[in-house]
Amino acid sequence: MPYPIKRPVIRQTRYKYRVLYASGSKAKPIVVTILPGDVLEFRESRGRARFTLAIDTAFKYAVKLAALKEAGEKGRKKIERKKQRARK
Repeated sequence: MPYPIKRPVIRQTRYKYRVLYASGSKAKPIVVTILPGDVLEFRESRGRARFTLAIDTAFKYAVKLAALKEAGEKGRKKIERKKQRARK
């Protein structure tokens, strides 16, 4: 059974990402904090800028991305079937 969040849970990514200043900066790990009140907080390791996101917004975005990916795959399959029919 999952436990409710009573205090911040802080984790750092395994890999480094070039997110904020893509052209000139080094890649840095991202620190993710799950805060009480169902809020996600992101920041670069050793960075001061913090970016928060409500957990329901993150979930909606993940669902939307999955739906778009599925729609894209269906579209590609449909195009392939049309090409195969045209060849025959």
